[in-house]
Amino acid sequence: MTSAFTEPQELLLEISPSLQTSSWQESQMYATPSSRWRAYINQICLHGFLNWVKAEYVPEASMWHSSPGIPAFWEFVNGTAILLKEKRVVLIPSEAIDDKELEVPQEWVDIPTWAADYYLAVQVTPDGEWIRIWSYITHSELKSLAYYDQVDRTYCIDARHLIKDLNAFWMTYQFCGTEEMKAAIAPLPELSNVQAENLIQRLGNSSVTFPRLAVPFTTWGMLLENQQWRQRLYQERLRYLQQAAPTQFSQVQVSLSRWLEQIYDASWQAIETFFEPNSSSLAFNFRTSSRLNAAAIKRAKLIDLGMDIEAHKVILLIALIPEANQQVSIRVQLHPACNQPYLPANIKLVLLSDRGEIVQQVQARIQDSYVQLKLFNGEVGECFSIQIDLNNYQITENFII
Repeated sequence: MTSAFTEPQELLLEISPSLQTSSWQESQMYATPSSRWRAYINQICLHGFLNWVKAEYVPEASMWHSSPGIPAFWEFVNGTAILLKEKRVVLIPSEAIDDKELEVPQEWVDIPTWAADYYLAVQVTPDGEWIRIWSYITHSELKSLAYYDQVDRTYCIDARHLIKDLNAFWMTYQFCGTEEMKAAIAPLPELSNVQAENLIQRLGNSSVTFPRLAVPFTTWGMLLENQQWRQRLYQERLRYLQQAAPTQFSQVQVSLSRWLEQIYDASWQAIETFFEPNSSSLAFNFRTSSRLNAAAIKRAKLIDLGMDIEAHKVILLIALIPEANQQVSIRVQLHPACNQPYLPANIKLVLLSDRGEIVQQVQARIQDSYVQLKLFNGEVGECFSIQIDLNNYQITENFII
């Protein structure tokens, strides 16, 4: 990655074509064109800045995830939070040509568990090849100096109030680490489960263009702050999209080569996310192959078969074994989710070629705790798909090695 400081101490970071491509692919898992674009620019800002800051200043830096899996908040809100040890920094990307002001969504300021210590203004070039981090401000300064726009629910701060020296930011971060950078934040009111469910059903309809503006902020803030409710709302909006355009995701491909570099698509999680450490099925099944257990890169994804019952949620598991000559061996398994003991009877796990032809398939019987495809090989650049079929309801995941 190329980086440079320009006057007055602005940081320019070059975004590689591979990061642009992978970020665009991952952004396709959001429900609307605007949320997909928002996810894309936030992805490139996140990985570009995180890679740089880990190499230069804080090796322990990490993305702030209040829940595992896809960052559901990008469906609704612009911004990316990064943890620099004890301090939280929020990147606010913008494609605006000028830098007259910084607009921070209210969620990052007034939700107690979201509020940051620092906010960094980031300009993204139209081609996505560079990001420019040009100023910063603390939470307390933002609250005291910014104009609050009630229409957009943003804190707008004029550029003359921003600090445009990134060196000053690092000096403040390093030598004022114990100082409080946040203003007082009022707690949000309680929201009942019934209220939350009603809101999820109402705001989950993708015809609601701006769900963050459709209800009072205190109500919205409490809904968004709760990771389970936020994830449910994201999934509900995605469900509407899939019903309206079931082929929307047919071109989305998961890059397995990036897994070999320990870069994972947000929806593919560590297997421990879904299974207890002493869980019998998954742990045992992988221990049966010592080679698989020792060398494999393993990730899992929760698949909702769209029938609104727990028994029809399953976990798709992919394990990669690097081989010689840019080849990998691949193991695919399907497991029940939500503490269900068995897979739905007759569910099919299918391997498809890049032309959509069935290469192999397996079907669950009554009381099967998992099913798996035969181990197969592939090479870098090769494409394939995994299809899950239950009573003619199909979910397809596309991969490129």
